[in-house]
Amino acid sequence: MLLIVGSESGNAEMVADCVTDALHEIGFKVTTFRIGTLEEANLTSQHTVLICCSTTGIGDIPQNVEPLHDALVATRPSLSHIRYGLIGLGDRNYKDSFLGGPKKWDAIFEALGATKVGARLELDATDNPTPDLDAVEWVKHWVTLL
Repeated sequence: MLLIVGSESGNAEMVADCVTDALHEIGFKVTTFRIGTLEEANLTSQHTVLICCSTTGIGDIPQNVEPLHDALVATRPSLSHIRYGLIGLGDRNYKDSFLGGPKKWDAIFEALGATKVGARLELDATDNPTPDLDAVEWVKHWVTLL
């Protein structure tokens, strides 16, 4: 499983680390992508992708994974062989841009033919004081849908 982690302040990275540990305990092998190119992500050989991403600015994707997202938008490779899930972090106090980054991932994966498995986990900084624990519980259920 490929885990794409988009983080500006480290919250999504913390959540992704806890999710990775939970996936390892369940028996999944996880490769983490935190920065790099489309070629380095090697999406053509992936079958399951989990995205853990926060939002920055006015609904933007974190800078560390923005080049990957931009390359997907520009080159539009088929992702029809991929099943994916998404953990989004944001703050509802910024209602116009809440989960803007994760929603952009959802949109491009869907547009490129990937199949979403389950509902996106939406973690609000105000309502979810322990996003890592919430994400671990969610991923334990999510893997049963694969």
